[in-house]
Amino acid sequence: MKKKLLRYSFNEKSEYIIQEGKSIYNDVKKNWSEFFKNKNPLFIELGCGYGEHTTRFSFLEKDKNFIGIDIKGARIYKGAKTLEKNKTTNAIFLRTDIQNIDEFFNPNEISVILISFPDPRPKKRDIKKRLTNINFLNKYYGLLKKGGELLLKTDDKQLFNFTIDELKKSSFKEIQLFNNIHINDSVHKLSSVITKYEKKFINEGKKIKLLSCFK
Repeated sequence: MKKKLLRYSFNEKSEYIIQEGKSIYNDVKKNWSEFFKNKNPLFIELGCGYGEHTTRFSFLEKDKNFIGIDIKGARIYKGAKTLEKNKTTNAIFLRTDIQNIDEFFNPNEISVILISFPDPRPKKRDIKKRLTNINFLNKYYGLLKKGGELLLKTDDKQLFNFTIDELKKSSFKEIQLFNNIHINDSVHKLSSVITKYEKKFINEGKKIKLLSCFK
């Protein structure tokens, strides 16, 4: 309970977490160039969890701005602590439901959207909740710049194949598929980041799949 209260207190005060209840939650909506004080490309991580991709790439690619989005404060707490420790200026965490992302970004604004190990929601009744169903894909397409990239990183074969089928209904193009990005480090730059859950999946013998497509 004490740790939970400490996390709650940190999230409430941290300048690296934007969440409902803070005035900045509404101020940043469709206003990211003013927030970051530049017009650098936006890299968005959906369902970012502990924010491993957001933090790592914000350190490596200073000419881009990174936003990790997740609804669970206990997870983004860890990523925000890392950003605070390193006094990062090109990354932030946004605590909100992914359903709401079109409230925060303008059409044709985002350069890269990464969906990182989303809940596969295997039951048929939950298809509409999958983050790669056609309704979500159309939303991402509208938010991406021309030439912008959508990425899915997952261990789940069923979700991977479902996403391929959904993409065929969409306007995305240049679909690239990687059935095991950890064959070697040169497959894709995302192979350089192994998240907490990803490590668990690899230890279970699962292959980490990656899908890339463009607007």
